[in-house]
Amino acid sequence: MKTKQTTTDFKVLVAMILVLTFPFILTLMTIREPRPLVSDLNADPTPLGYTWSLSLFIVPVLVLSVWQARHKENPIQQKAFWITAVLLAGAGVFLDVFFGLYFFTFENARATLGLNFWGFSPPGGLRRGLPIEELGFYSFGVVAVLLAYAWGDEFWFGAYNADDLPRRHTQLRQMISFHPASAFFGIAIFILGWLYKRYAPHAPHEGFPGYFLFLTAVGTIPSILFFPVANAYINWRALSLAFLFIVLVSLFWEGTLAVPYQWWGYQPRQMIGLTLNGFSGLPVEAPLLWMGITWATVIVYETIYTLIYRNSAKSP
Repeated sequence: MKTKQTTTDFKVLVAMILVLTFPFILTLMTIREPRPLVSDLNADPTPLGYTWSLSLFIVPVLVLSVWQARHKENPIQQKAFWITAVLLAGAGVFLDVFFGLYFFTFENARATLGLNFWGFSPPGGLRRGLPIEELGFYSFGVVAVLLAYAWGDEFWFGAYNADDLPRRHTQLRQMISFHPASAFFGIAIFILGWLYKRYAPHAPHEGFPGYFLFLTAVGTIPSILFFPVANAYINWRALSLAFLFIVLVSLFWEGTLAVPYQWWGYQPRQMIGLTLNGFSGLPVEAPLLWMGITWATVIVYETIYTLIYRNSAKSP
């Protein structure tokens, strides 16, 4: 059930985002010339850079996994955690196989181990063009977000953890409930992105903002289906912790390392054309994707938690 405190916590989270974003935008608007990419890749400027950079996710995952393994007071929470982790990490890898080569480029092969796996390529068919590091990027990324939220929910902001007992009274038919506000937001934000792609003063206008549509779907579909049941149990302070963690890592990783050194790049025809020039023309889709993943991950986790808790309460 939606409470006044829940509404207040959500508004505080939105206010935090706006307070951080507004001066960020003002500063970036002063930049007229984007930082250039590192062009001489033959000089091998970052040997195995992409490979070693996975530690940005792996180290937090290892540390928080130790905490998770020692936290045995709530086996239902642990079960919900691992089901969510496997489900969403698998979905991330699956989507990368189907869309990775449509949205991204991987020019700096020496920044990786040189082991590639198959993905669907734009001309059609399969091509062995996805670095094996992509598996770690999405798998460890989802787990890192989920661990940050679970740790914040159970420990750092445990005082704001919602009581689990009402979960057992959730009706099965309530597990999937259409949330009109999420649907409206998803449609509206994509229309704005499409209009920017078509008419804003940037290049190129050709193509379709497929990546923006993709991230909009990733961020809003779980909310459309599950937000009503998850809303009562979201720890908004823990969500803000996970949110700020992933945004900080994303901007540092992609804006200062991956894009400038071409560990990966973005297909311009698939983007809306809004870039962060201070980060070598990083598309705005890059941080927005991880924001959407964080939101979706928390909603899916709380929904699965509720389902398992409800079923365990009804077991003899």
